[in-house]
Amino acid sequence: MKILLYGVSHRTTPIEIREHYTIEENKIPEQLTNVLSFPGVKEAVILSTCNRTEYYLYIDQNEFMHGDMLRYLSNHTGYEIAEVISTSYGKSNLDAAKHLFTVATGLDSLIIGETQILSQVKQALATAIEQGTSGPILNSLFHKSISFSKKMHTKTNLDQLSYNPGSAAVKLFKEEWESIGDKRFLLIGSGKMIRLAAKMLFYQGATHITLTGRNEQKVNGLAHEMNEWAKTKCHTGILNRCFYTADFNHLPMSLAVADGVIVATKSQRYLVTEKTMEEMAMIRLTKKKQLFMDLAVPRNIEPSLQYIEGIQVFDMDQISFRLDEVDLDKDKIVKKITSDLVEEVIAFEHWYQERQAVPYLRELHDQVIEIKEKALSSLERKLPDLTEHQILLIDKHVQSIINQMKRKPIESLKDLARKKSSRDSTKELSFFAKSLGFSVESENAEDTTEVLTAESEENGVENN
Repeated sequence: MKILLYGVSHRTTPIEIREHYTIEENKIPEQLTNVLSFPGVKEAVILSTCNRTEYYLYIDQNEFMHGDMLRYLSNHTGYEIAEVISTSYGKSNLDAAKHLFTVATGLDSLIIGETQILSQVKQALATAIEQGTSGPILNSLFHKSISFSKKMHTKTNLDQLSYNPGSAAVKLFKEEWESIGDKRFLLIGSGKMIRLAAKMLFYQGATHITLTGRNEQKVNGLAHEMNEWAKTKCHTGILNRCFYTADFNHLPMSLAVADGVIVATKSQRYLVTEKTMEEMAMIRLTKKKQLFMDLAVPRNIEPSLQYIEGIQVFDMDQISFRLDEVDLDKDKIVKKITSDLVEEVIAFEHWYQERQAVPYLRELHDQVIEIKEKALSSLERKLPDLTEHQILLIDKHVQSIINQMKRKPIESLKDLARKKSSRDSTKELSFFAKSLGFSVESENAEDTTEVLTAESEENGVENN
């Protein structure tokens, strides 16, 4: 059994290739089902964001064929298999686990430490669970990475030192214009990225922000929400309205009065094209420079716009390049998180390896429970005058003795399961288990991984 990862991200693959790997949100359930149907695939989770597309699999190496995944990615992207191999990366077991911990914490993001990725990791797992493609292994890996990310963002002030893509775009606006209070901004889209960008523009002093998009109802709802939110931040006498809406069908007109533009939609095509800009130029009354921020993957702004005089376009890769300046405080925090992350990944590795001992732990648990119940029944028959309190007290002390006697065999079983060589581990584990009189084989380790947790909790009974 093995954990595998196939993927592309901004770290390894340029945007013009990455956008071929992207998956429309409504197509993820279908892809999960398709991938799970491959021989040997036991579990699957797909993480799809603006900057990465990653397939996490739990597979049986005796049945799984890498060629199935490569052909699938080839069909999805339109690339030849050789191109898929050269443009994507693969990781397994501990490396795959470490990668997910790093991703969930925001250390692998375009903007180091951003928190949006955490909700995306949660959603990836939720979708897989809903589709029935995730199981005990990937569930545990994703839950542990999510828990670690939350702990690190609570424990450190990384959030205060980080930028999400929306706030990064606003930072670039401020680099261009020292003050943005007198600038007009057009935001195309109605999702979380646009909401974050709108709030950041407001915090930085922008007072005229127009929202537009293909879904008029969502845009109107967002504008109303943002205006209500803005009223809670300022005195109503000072600010009556800050967020406006515009008809997406008249996009050139909206662009004509904008100084800065942020685009972030799930569209698979260009929304702002050369033709759009030609129509805009006919009605724009000024020659002032315009800044466009394309936060979408696939891109929503036609790349050739960057060659138009007076227009500057930043896509996600360029935003990352401009803001790749980590200060000393942030660097220290990242190093501390990385150190803690290694420990968490090792703990996951131990849990993952210890699963081989689960059937033996289960049999040990069942055996001692049976012995205890027989002993207590015998005592109750021979000492009928025992009170309920006395029986409970005897039960507690018998359990304490059992837990102490079980501790060494449990530790030995887990130690043998954690041996680096899986072949030696399985052989020695089986031999030791048989010497204890166990009859089960370790191949059933996938059935009840919760036994490991139960044994750990039970061992602490005598301390209570």
